[in-house]
Amino acid sequence: MNKFDNTTKNDKDSDKNAKSNCTKQTKVLELDLDYLERGGGTLTVTGAPSVEPSPDNLDLVKVVLLGAPAVGKTSIIQQFVWSDFSEEYVPTDRKHTFYPSVIINEHLYEVKITDVPVIPYFPINSYYEWAHYRFYGLRNATAYILVFDLSNVETFQYIRTLRDQMVESRDMRNVPVLVVGNKQDLLCSNTPSAVTGLQQLAMAESACGDSREKRRNIVNLVRKHWKCGYVECSAKYNWRVIAVFKELMEMIDALEWSGGGRSAEPPPDSTAGGSGGTHENRCAVA
Repeated sequence: MNKFDNTTKNDKDSDKNAKSNCTKQTKVLELDLDYLERGGGTLTVTGAPSVEPSPDNLDLVKVVLLGAPAVGKTSIIQQFVWSDFSEEYVPTDRKHTFYPSVIINEHLYEVKITDVPVIPYFPINSYYEWAHYRFYGLRNATAYILVFDLSNVETFQYIRTLRDQMVESRDMRNVPVLVVGNKQDLLCSNTPSAVTGLQQLAMAESACGDSREKRRNIVNLVRKHWKCGYVECSAKYNWRVIAVFKELMEMIDALEWSGGGRSAEPPPDSTAGGSGGTHENRCAVA
């Protein structure tokens, strides 16, 4: 009888301890979820879009990539975040978000990069955004990257129209816009191969000359008239993809300093009144 009582008592104690451990584990899990919800820990992209950080994170930079179909928007993002490129073209049919961490001038930024399907127009107000581009976050982005295909200059007209609509529909002051010419590896490579020798060389030189002239006009328009940044890259060969986001983050960082967002000293390695400081700024991707 005593043995039975002892066994029953031990079972009750075991149940009590199990319930206590379960309660503790539940509390720990709740604390972990709260911590993650507040944006705690290091946010990196590891094979899939990460959990969206809390809006309380003041350094969250919202970047939206826009451009015509098949210009390489998704490839640029995947090379930057994952160092990966796919030869197969798969049109983007829904919104994808990525959350890399970027350090520029010894300051950490949590970046939200949004890849959206091709949009026929930029929403002129919040109603149109809610009706047609719900949850895309087009009108409240911190910065925009407008991508076109260097081997198909007609794709520049698409982002030109988008940029005009953006300027007309929202306040673009202190909103960095970076124009990116992708597929630099395809320049002058579309010359027909049916001819040979001097004829092929002459056609190649003529095609390259026309391409250079059009690119020169685009660069002048973007930098002198739009007052925007401009970078050429090749997502396929991961050429200057880092430079794309480095240029954008430097624009954002400079705006934060000029807007009085920080009370500390000027950014390190910068030179007053010169453009050389831009190349000396340090940028790292975590």
